[in-house]
Amino acid sequence: MPSGIRSYPLLFLLVPILLCSNGSVFGSDQQTAAVAQGLAYVQTTGQQWMSDRGCVSCHQVPSMIWSHEAARTAGNSVSVDKLFEWESWATEVVNFVKPHQKEDADEKATMASNIDTMSQLLLAIPRRDGAAWRKRFVDALVTEQKSDGSWRACGQLPNQRRPKLETTATTTLWTTLALAREGAEFDASSAIRFADRVKDPISTEYLATRLLVATTRDSEKVARLQEALLAQQNDDGGWGWRLGESSDALGTGYALYALALSEADRSRLDAARQYLLSTQASSGRWAVRSTKPSEQNEVTATASDWGTAWAVVALSSSAPAP
Repeated sequence: MPSGIRSYPLLFLLVPILLCSNGSVFGSDQQTAAVAQGLAYVQTTGQQWMSDRGCVSCHQVPSMIWSHEAARTAGNSVSVDKLFEWESWATEVVNFVKPHQKEDADEKATMASNIDTMSQLLLAIPRRDGAAWRKRFVDALVTEQKSDGSWRACGQLPNQRRPKLETTATTTLWTTLALAREGAEFDASSAIRFADRVKDPISTEYLATRLLVATTRDSEKVARLQEALLAQQNDDGGWGWRLGESSDALGTGYALYALALSEADRSRLDAARQYLLSTQASSGRWAVRSTKPSEQNEVTATASDWGTAWAVVALSSSAPAP
């Protein structure tokens, strides 16, 4: 019988939290302003994507929604009506495909090809009454788990600059988190065993997602994974998307989010926050190099949109030391 993880106390890890006790949201006017500027940028580019591309994508719209929900939970001002409009549109499976494909789209096949999209939307959007899409997504994800415990990475993700095994393992970890939050019955143990096949990870995202899963299961693994992630922190306080490379907002966002929610050393979190605050452009954007090998030295719109959203999520989910 599949080993479900209904009893694991994961929900608190997946909802952005406040760490201040003095009534302030961030304890820093600079951080509040950075989040607001980042949100404005992400909203502009995200809505442009929706208008031009007409599809959700595995990264663009879910990360836009996640950043706004994280900021909203932390007390920042967001347009709730606009946010709910995006969420309603993004959770319609027909919008997972390009406009010319919508008429002939098969819902089951479309969902099977959008594992990452569904997982990210489940994680990004808080549970609310009457959201029938959640059960459809959960049921589809449970069905799509492979016999080895994994879920396959979809969309553009298999084209990233890391081994296929690590990409698949990272998708598997995000999906494990999403299903755990929903209290779904699935084979969590085999999913984690599959993820642990990665012995020498090269991406910050893998270590961050593995840390989030470990926080729910084994305190000794939490300490070890925190140490592994902190060992990769650059002198400027950030992380690259790939370990050992120069810092960017995408890698730093993933790392700060996981370390803050697993209660890592506060001084190291402050250094990561300072990196983000010192590298944001006046437009609200954080410039990020592409995660694809064909564009590895180029700052691209897609990577920057993604990184900016994750910088906002991370800043919204942590607070500076008193």
